[in-house]
Amino acid sequence: MLRQGKSKKNKRIIWKVVAATTFALIALVALIGIVGGAYYHLRVNSERSIPKIRSAISWRAQIYLKKASGQLSELSWTEILKMTALHGGFSLGNVITEGQSVNGAVANPYTSKEDREAGSRIFGERCARCHGPDAKGSLGPSLARFGYKSGDSDLAIYRVLTDGIPGTAMISPNLSFAERWQVIAYLRTLQFHSDNEESRLLNIQVSSEQIRRAGDTGEWLTYSGSLSGWRYSTLSEITSANVSRLRVRWVYQSSSTEPKFESTPLVVGDTIFITEPPATVVALDAKTGKVIWKYQRPVPVDVPVCCGIQNRGLAILGNSLFFASLDGYLIAINANTGKINWQTRVISPSDGFSLSAAPLIVKDCVVIGVAGGEYGIRGFLAAYDAATGEQKWKFDTIPGPGEAGHETWQNEAWKTGGGSTWVTGSYDPSLDLLYWGVGNPAPAMSGDGRPGDNLFTDSVVALHASSGKLAWYFQFTPHDERDWDSAQTPILADLLINGVVRKVICWPNRNGFYYVLDRVTGQFVTGTPFVEINWAKGLTSEGRPILVNPNNEAGVITKPGYMGATIWQPAAFNPALGLIFINAIEGLSIFTKSAPDRLIRDRATRGEHEYFLGSSGSAGSVTPVVRALDAATGAKRWEYYQRLTTEQFMLGGMLATAGGLVFGASEGSLFALDAVAGKELWSVGLGGMTVAPPISFELEGQQVVAVFAGRAMFVFGL
Repeated sequence: MLRQGKSKKNKRIIWKVVAATTFALIALVALIGIVGGAYYHLRVNSERSIPKIRSAISWRAQIYLKKASGQLSELSWTEILKMTALHGGFSLGNVITEGQSVNGAVANPYTSKEDREAGSRIFGERCARCHGPDAKGSLGPSLARFGYKSGDSDLAIYRVLTDGIPGTAMISPNLSFAERWQVIAYLRTLQFHSDNEESRLLNIQVSSEQIRRAGDTGEWLTYSGSLSGWRYSTLSEITSANVSRLRVRWVYQSSSTEPKFESTPLVVGDTIFITEPPATVVALDAKTGKVIWKYQRPVPVDVPVCCGIQNRGLAILGNSLFFASLDGYLIAINANTGKINWQTRVISPSDGFSLSAAPLIVKDCVVIGVAGGEYGIRGFLAAYDAATGEQKWKFDTIPGPGEAGHETWQNEAWKTGGGSTWVTGSYDPSLDLLYWGVGNPAPAMSGDGRPGDNLFTDSVVALHASSGKLAWYFQFTPHDERDWDSAQTPILADLLINGVVRKVICWPNRNGFYYVLDRVTGQFVTGTPFVEINWAKGLTSEGRPILVNPNNEAGVITKPGYMGATIWQPAAFNPALGLIFINAIEGLSIFTKSAPDRLIRDRATRGEHEYFLGSSGSAGSVTPVVRALDAATGAKRWEYYQRLTTEQFMLGGMLATAGGLVFGASEGSLFALDAVAGKELWSVGLGGMTVAPPISFELEGQQVVAVFAGRAMFVFGL
């Protein structure tokens, strides 16, 4: 026993010595960094201000501490010391000051004319044998392009030059530290200036007035084509008489590995801006489909996403494109160069959040919503200054203590109540009101742990755009237990109702009812089913559903099913005809809910990437159908049943045009219908999943139509 006690005591002593030694080493490394950084900065530029010197020393010390504590595995100690010893520190300070990833932060400082010339010489000596003297490919692939398989960031290319690519013929060319970065500088000139005789400089500048008038021109300047959410093109060259003559003008093939895109492009003049999942923005020449520039952001692999890795598009104002990155940053990208103007963190993925929506320009602000309802988030909308990235206001879609609507949550369920805002809203400049759909409550399929109506989930909220304060709300599905979120883009219209023109919102909702609301007051005007339903027997005079068939543990057959009557794919509105075109779903599911003592609410932990559902809705029979509804009443005017060739259909959104056509996409096909009669006039198979909505714009004086299918974007013209 005495010997055993001595052994335990000796172990404790050893551990204390190890801990003290480790701490001393970390402290020594930090001290070296601090002293080295101070010496370097005083030596390089004695005129630097004290705050700048202090900042430069501080971030270097923190970088060394991170490395000493086992982080920053992307870089070796030698690489970190070389990088931080150079003026600018390869921008590694952004890892500390901006919270960037190492891949996103590291920037090549070897970019002078002399460095590029050295890189060209080294490439000719070491790399041209495999990649060709012009780097356009020989035994190895072309490097005079974007879309390297190992990544396009500076650090990703550096790693290949350092380590090669295991399992391939690409081995390390055995270059010095400086030579690798000089080669990278040379490769960048090839990427940005390949086919130089055809490349062009951009001069993009989009005013607030252009955004207000979006939809009246031959461009596509915002997510819905206009701030009103119509998805309507005033171009009329393509008609029922000539639509059958549509042919492909060009196809852009993305290098993304994701199988489907949900993105809506922006079109400014003869330039197209697109997003590619997970986090890439590309500028294309609208005449040829050639890449002008590409911005690619590395995204952590553990970002919580429920339904595939997606991004739905961009916003633009001035010379800035606004991009919401999956990992939580709102980024302003220079539309002319692809360089970052500013970036700001909106959310943290560790809290269950992600970003996938296209931002919306509202005057001089950028408004963005959040995703993550399946992970127990507390949703919100936020507005940021378009010039600086400073947050101007934030509206929580799940009200906290003291806020209106908080009484509709019990058991502290508001803290993880869901209410995501993952699809772009609409804006009325004349009222200065912003309208946005709010997602489902969490857990989605069981409400026993969250008694009450659960505001503002499954609602539309109208906010004063200047302040983010609530003007009014309307809840479509109180206390939802079927995941029928209201993540649809509002359609703002002025309609003749009972002899009076009223400013209204038109809303085909996922719960199966089509709603018309007064957009000034939020008053319920009318509501009628646009698919078969059995969960409610109607709506009250205030628009509240009259419930039947509530969920139970044994299961209840419910119409519509868990997919709902429509999902997020946008409807379209033709103002001349007064018709709403919706990609509807006739379907059913068996909904169950967990017994109270087994609620997933009691087990789920935020930040652990666990779904927060509560139970389930089983897959049932589904039939996709395009329906035309009278915008003022919801009365059905015609329907078009889509041909299904697989059990898993993929729907895109709708597009209406002044040429009397309706374009849609499903099952890998793009089709055109007569807007008055619903008759199919043309269709073409594209070979990839069609989940994105089509758009129309003017190109060289002619109307064209564009849509994504799989990883490719197709542009059609007469």
